[in-house]
Amino acid sequence: MGKSIVVSSDSRKLGKTLIAERLIKELASAALTVACVKLSRAGHGPSRITSGKGLAGTDTCRFSEAGASEVVFFGYTTIDELAGSVGEFVFPVDITIFESNSILKLLDPDFHIHIRSDSQQKQSAEGLEPRADLTLDGPVSSEGADRIARLVPGLMRVGDYSPLSIGGKHWLNLHGKPLFGEGRMDLLKAVRETGSILQAAGKTGIQYKRAWVLLHDAEQRLGAKLLFSDRGGAGGGGTRITPLAETLLKIWEKSEEDFNRMLNRLEV
Repeated sequence: MGKSIVVSSDSRKLGKTLIAERLIKELASAALTVACVKLSRAGHGPSRITSGKGLAGTDTCRFSEAGASEVVFFGYTTIDELAGSVGEFVFPVDITIFESNSILKLLDPDFHIHIRSDSQQKQSAEGLEPRADLTLDGPVSSEGADRIARLVPGLMRVGDYSPLSIGGKHWLNLHGKPLFGEGRMDLLKAVRETGSILQAAGKTGIQYKRAWVLLHDAEQRLGAKLLFSDRGGAGGGGTRITPLAETLLKIWEKSEEDFNRMLNRLEV
């Protein structure tokens, strides 16, 4: 049996259908099969199960066009009536999406999205927000629905793509405290290449004064020189990095490779 997602809300017209539609599109684009079940108490639809695409512009049509292979609308009157029909909502698909509050009385989904409202809350929404895996403010915009649709598959660990990844910052520490990060190391590399702090600052997008302070501060903490200046002459003056700076750059470049390999091995 596939996984299930429930989209609930505090009240009508907050974006449940929009969220369901964009989820279907995102999941289907990842080659996952999707079914969508829209449930509604009598008064908003027929008191029976209807399946298929439906008329143009209807919610079921939107779900079908988004990529759902199975689409069902069920209008019901009581929870008992709904409970007696739950067996009709089992499909041979990877994901089944339910647009409903009441289904949560009968189903413990793999993932629950709840759209809240500060202005009103219908009775069927009582107690749903604390139970949700993901809560958002409604009404949901088109852009917001797209963001949620891209996020949820990663949180559920379905499909090949996840918007979440393990990240980190590479530092070279001195006595346990950060000494060199990417910015200072790029600056040192640029001085080696250009022979000038001024040109290195321009190449790395750092103001000259800031570049000088970064390198001078590192020298003070090390107690040794990273740069030395050639005296002017026939070839003109310039700035070169010291053997210590060359050693630090080699250590940085090797550790950066190891650091990136470690990050690539980590999975969310």
